[in-house]
Amino acid sequence: MPKRLSDNERAFRVVTEKQLQSRVIEVARLYGWRVAHFHDSRRQVKPGVFVGDKDASGFPDLVLVRAPDVLFVELKRELGKVSDGQQEWLDDLIAAGCEVHVVRPSDEREFARRLTRGRFIQV
Repeated sequence: MPKRLSDNERAFRVVTEKQLQSRVIEVARLYGWRVAHFHDSRRQVKPGVFVGDKDASGFPDLVLVRAPDVLFVELKRELGKVSDGQQEWLDDLIAAGCEVHVVRPSDEREFARRLTRGRFIQV
């Protein structure tokens, strides 16, 4: 018999990546971070025809900057998987000495603490 989910586990699973992104951006801006979000790496060349930028494929969802810190953030649904292309970007950024985070709904409170330098906020 499968394990019963707690109310928290169930709640985390229904949060979409878009909802998570909105909340992370809201907290970041509230605490003085500059936020960059790069949309889909594909561009439309004519109606219904998209061309991908393979070099940009997998780039993290957000870049947050508040000197002296720069954070690269990949957002995922609670059960979402990091793609191979995303993992390559994350690994390369880590190897370059960058601070990298994969944030899921269950990580949101802890990540908010990172953005607020440890000051607790209600999320």
